[in-house]
Amino acid sequence: MSPVPRTVLRLAAALAGALGLVATGPGLASAADLVHTDPARDVVTASFSSDKEQVAPGERGIDIRKVRVSHGTDTLVIHLRTRGRLPRKGVILNAAVRTPGGTYDLAHLRFAGATESALVIGGTAVPCAGFGAEQGRRTATFTVPTACIGDPAWVRVGVGVARTSGKRFYADDGLSRTTGMRLKLSGRIARG
Repeated sequence: MSPVPRTVLRLAAALAGALGLVATGPGLASAADLVHTDPARDVVTASFSSDKEQVAPGERGIDIRKVRVSHGTDTLVIHLRTRGRLPRKGVILNAAVRTPGGTYDLAHLRFAGATESALVIGGTAVPCAGFGAEQGRRTATFTVPTACIGDPAWVRVGVGVARTSGKRFYADDGLSRTTGMRLKLSGRIARG
């Protein structure tokens, strides 16, 4: 694997950090599982030199359509499905997991031929055997052992996907019709 240029890593970190900002909205009912259908054609785009966002209805690859979260006794699984094929490069899969003990950021990045996945709280990487991120053609899955996030009785989850293309970025929030650079969190999902 070739080393990733620093500018690409900074860009990836900036996008992941921007997506990791969390917005809370009206909560969903507490349950051990969550299934959410996200509206189609709600991807937004902007240039790196401007904060002005616009909808990009033709962007299929990162347009999240379905989010499934399973909060089991041993594992938290966050699964998403997109409207089109996920890009193989220049893509960031991001999730925020709020627990009673804090908010964890999960990221899976594919830039410049390198693939990286991370579980972080407060800017510090969390060592976690069993943590994983997988990207398929139209699906992505984060798997987190609950022991790595403090064995919480409940979690609130947000999920997003972003990609870059030239001087533009594209983003979709899996639980909201808009993006606004903040992930919307689900209601509490109890451990089941």
